Amino acid sequence: MERKAFWKLAASSMIVAATMVGCSGAALQSHAGLASSKAEKSGAANVQAAEKALAARDAVRAVASAEAAVASDTENASYRAILGRAYLLSGRFQSAESALADAMTLGNRDPRTIVNLALVKTALGNNTQAHDLLAAQMDVLPAADYGLAMAMAGDTNEAIRVLGQAIHDPAAGVRERQNLAYSYALAGRWNEARQMAQMDMAPLAAAQRVM
Repeated sequence: MERKAFWKLAASSMIVAATMVGCSGAALQSHAGLASSKAEKSGAANVQAAEKALAARDAVRAVASAEAAVASDTENASYRAILGRAYLLSGRFQSAESALADAMTLGNRDPRTIVNLALVKTALGNNTQAHDLLAAQMDVLPAADYGLAMAMAGDTNEAIRVLGQAIHDPAAGVRERQNLAYSYALAGRWNEARQMAQMDMAPLAAAQRVM
């Protein structure tokens, strides 16, 4: 898939805000403790700024704030994950892959981190790595995200299998159905893609969305 088209699909479907990261309010008396507390507050403030920038789709500000957060605590897995999302928003795929991989190495197993890392690997042409990552983490991923990410990694059969089951769950909604429509489209199954999209959209709008 051409990168610009890939990114439009990924951004419209899967990039969402992550949970805000807080900081400890414990008061320490030592100079080192005060310095640590100051760094934590600075990191938390930068994370909040990065989250706001991500929500506003402001890649430049998101990257600057996330980089400052990581600089304040290089071992914080959540900060690394936010930095990866900021790089992803800015289209810096290799930097995003490194930051998200670091986040997972440091212990972050948030579904958004896993899915975004898979998206980056796909964007870089490493479809097999993306597929293996998703398969290994299937149990912790929402079906809507797992299915579309797997389709984008090239395994449309697996995506359609999982999403085809997911849409029958009473809790399923538009996201599961539209991601199944995308997966059908990526598999070249145009009639099924349009039919699925029409469950939530007017026929003409559904056809335009699928194409």
